Amino acid sequence: MTELSLNSSIDDVSGVGPKVKIQLGKLGIESVQDALFFLPKSYENRTKITQIKDLEPGGAFQVEGEILESKVFYPGRRSFYAKITDGTGFIQLRLFFFSNPQVQSFKNGLKIRMYGVVRNTGNKLEIFHPSYKLFNTDRRPPLDNTLTPIYSVGSSKITQYRLRNIIKNCLGKIKNKSSLERKIDEAFKEKKVSNLSIKEALNIIHGPSIEDDILKIKSFNHPAQKRLIVEELLTNLIGVKISTKKIDAMKSPRISSSKTLIEKFQKNLPFKLTRSQLSVIQEITESLDGSKPMRRLVQGDVGSGKTVVAAAAMLCAAQNNFQSVLLCPTEVLAEQHFKNFSLWMKNENIEIDLLTGKTKKNEWEKINKNLISGNTKILIGTHAVFQKRVVMKNLALVVVDEQQRFGVKQRYEILRKTSEELLPHQLFMTATPIPRTLAMTMFADLSVSKITELPPGRNPITTSVMSNEKRTELIQRLEIICAEGNQAFWLCTMIEESENLDVQAAESTKKWLEKNSSKLKIGLVHSKLAKAQKDKVINDFREGKINVLVCTTVIEVGMDVPNASLMIIENAERLGLSQLHQLRGRVGRGPDMNAHCVLLYEGNLGETAEARMTAMKETNDGFKISEIDLEIRGSGEILGTRQSGGMELKIADLMRDAKLLSKSEEIANNLSSETELVELLMQRWIGNKKNLIAAQ
Repeated sequence: MTELSLNSSIDDVSGVGPKVKIQLGKLGIESVQDALFFLPKSYENRTKITQIKDLEPGGAFQVEGEILESKVFYPGRRSFYAKITDGTGFIQLRLFFFSNPQVQSFKNGLKIRMYGVVRNTGNKLEIFHPSYKLFNTDRRPPLDNTLTPIYSVGSSKITQYRLRNIIKNCLGKIKNKSSLERKIDEAFKEKKVSNLSIKEALNIIHGPSIEDDILKIKSFNHPAQKRLIVEELLTNLIGVKISTKKIDAMKSPRISSSKTLIEKFQKNLPFKLTRSQLSVIQEITESLDGSKPMRRLVQGDVGSGKTVVAAAAMLCAAQNNFQSVLLCPTEVLAEQHFKNFSLWMKNENIEIDLLTGKTKKNEWEKINKNLISGNTKILIGTHAVFQKRVVMKNLALVVVDEQQRFGVKQRYEILRKTSEELLPHQLFMTATPIPRTLAMTMFADLSVSKITELPPGRNPITTSVMSNEKRTELIQRLEIICAEGNQAFWLCTMIEESENLDVQAAESTKKWLEKNSSKLKIGLVHSKLAKAQKDKVINDFREGKINVLVCTTVIEVGMDVPNASLMIIENAERLGLSQLHQLRGRVGRGPDMNAHCVLLYEGNLGETAEARMTAMKETNDGFKISEIDLEIRGSGEILGTRQSGGMELKIADLMRDAKLLSKSEEIANNLSSETELVELLMQRWIGNKKNLIAAQ
């Protein structure tokens, strides 16, 4: 095969046929450059075998041994286990989700090589859901000679093994660096960021040798990672500058307001607004009453009342005969907002519509006619709003709830639903506080408002941490709480990155609860349920017909049940601080309610997981949680969901890499005037989204 350029099509690479090309396309890999910059999410050290006697709980190891016995185990949570020995000790493989063929493949006397995190449960060493290979003694597979990169493949059916080979083929055939790339390398050397070229960095990133510092790689402190992180950050910083310049040259519809309008709106509410909410509403209405596009980020803790602030802004747009749209990440949240808006504005003559992926065709056609004619003034919806067939007459305000869940392209699509002469005002809302360092750089083009108070009568939520081995003790607690008239969430998180396993965990937990308690009325909600079935369960829970709702993270945002006083989160050690705090915020929403959150964990807690659990026990303040999250991330480990503000970053993490922002900004300032160089960086890190940069 001849040399490849970065822009070569991916099907020019050895091993990529038509079917593989389709699967790679699902990952956004269409060119050689896309493949090279499809970076690993983590690494595994499969270069050596560790004897069982030398294993340390909490660490990830590769073990090899003989299967002594295996069986399906029923007491408590149904699971499959296999007992293994290498002559120095014993360890168990444990699967909670498995198939009959898997069970049948485990035969006594067979050899197994497995990799995973070792746990100490009841004085037994175990690995839950390891990756493994079964083999006969005479067919021992070779060991890897580099650290093994692990990629996020999502819904693509491509295997890790094939993807690694394709990327390896790309690395071996790319041409030498251009003069533009040499200029970037020189800028990095001058600022003492890295002496590595981009090609050298990529070779290390996709296949670190055993001589590389594994601790630095796992903590994203390796020079090769630093080289890529800084380059991605500086590219996005340049993008922010381009975006700001474009927006400053545009105009937006002028939306006027009045003190009388806001006072009338308050009177229609079933609650009293806090001083902080009123202050933020004033900041927003002042920005809307001008021709310059508003781009404002509203930060507020879980339950602080961000939605009603957005409603006031959208009411102002409607009263000026303009349309506005509220984008929600989930159907549950969109439906809840629709009910609330309809209640809050029942005395206003305003048409409000709800549009989700489950909206029926005849209802959708009716909504679209109202949008085209301008009759619908407020549209609340999910990703369904982005469809090209959805047309709006005079869109003047876009509100994005949980803005980090919407990427650049999605936000751009909604902005296109207005005239080219005018740019809609944009209001972003998030319950994930953004540290000041990040706000001053990556979010420099946004005005920031903060809701600093919770509604009166909200009590702090008490949080406790408990081993999953003691989960049966929660049954009595659940029965007491529900007998008192309150309700509970039992949230199941994934053991592996698979929505199917998430669902199986919830279904398994529901059966376990039903088996252990005849007093509880238990409901189940997860992403695989039909909409009608999901709606019924949620409504039954809201109306008190169900005591305990077993669910997945589908309820992370948008499930507002004032009567819910207990949240139980399984596998809490696998979630980041922000997500744990968001989930905890689903309870304790009733006035003067004493609410509780129980964090269940498997095995022994590692140092980082323990730090997260401690933070959850010690504070309910989302801003403090954010600061602690930043400190923990600074120690090295990536926690939970990336808090990138919607920027679809490949390796950088704004929380973890905050300390590199100043260097990135220095280099960005030096390179931003180089048109061709900026084009190269944009294509590399932002790709086909570079033309959407104004929607950042």
